[in-house]
Amino acid sequence: MRKTLSILAILVFFTSVGQAQSLEKLFRKYSDDERIEYTSVGKGMLGFAQIFADFSILTEGQMEKITGFKMLKLQKDSAYQELTDKFMNDIDAVIEKGDFETSLVKREKDKRIYVYKRIDRRANADMLLLTKSNTAINFVWLKGKTSDEEADRATFEKEQRAKEEI
Repeated sequence: MRKTLSILAILVFFTSVGQAQSLEKLFRKYSDDERIEYTSVGKGMLGFAQIFADFSILTEGQMEKITGFKMLKLQKDSAYQELTDKFMNDIDAVIEKGDFETSLVKREKDKRIYVYKRIDRRANADMLLLTKSNTAINFVWLKGKTSDEEADRATFEKEQRAKEEI
C-alpha cells in the first residue's frame, strides 16, 4: 500500500512539473519573436508591488501571493495569420494538456475573455487569462501560491470529478 501511494505521489509530482514546463516552453518559444510583445515581471518587483496591493482581491481569493507574471500579446494582422493560428493552437494545447479548470468565460460583441486556473496539492497556483479580440490576442500567466484551504478544496473537487468520470 505504501509503495503504491509513493509511486502515485511521484507520478503526480512529475506530471505537475511537466505541465509547468510546457507552459514555460510556450512563453520561451514566443518571447523572442519580434512580432509578439512579451512582458515578464520577476519575483522581486512583484514582492515590492504586494506592499501596495492585495493580490488575493485581484485574483478573487484564488491566489494569496503572486510570484510570477508573464504576458504575450499578438496584434492581429492579415500578414500574421499563420502565426496567429499557430499561437492559438499552442495556447489551446497547453491549456488542455495542463489540466486547467475554466473559471470564467465572458463573450462580448468583438471580444472573448477566458480565465483558467490550476492548483496543486502543495498550494502552487497558476492562473491564465486569455483575451481574444478582433485586433489582438493577450495571454497572461500569473504564477503564485494559494491558501491551504483553497488547495484542499481544489484537490477535493478534482478527485470528485475523477470519480464521476469513472
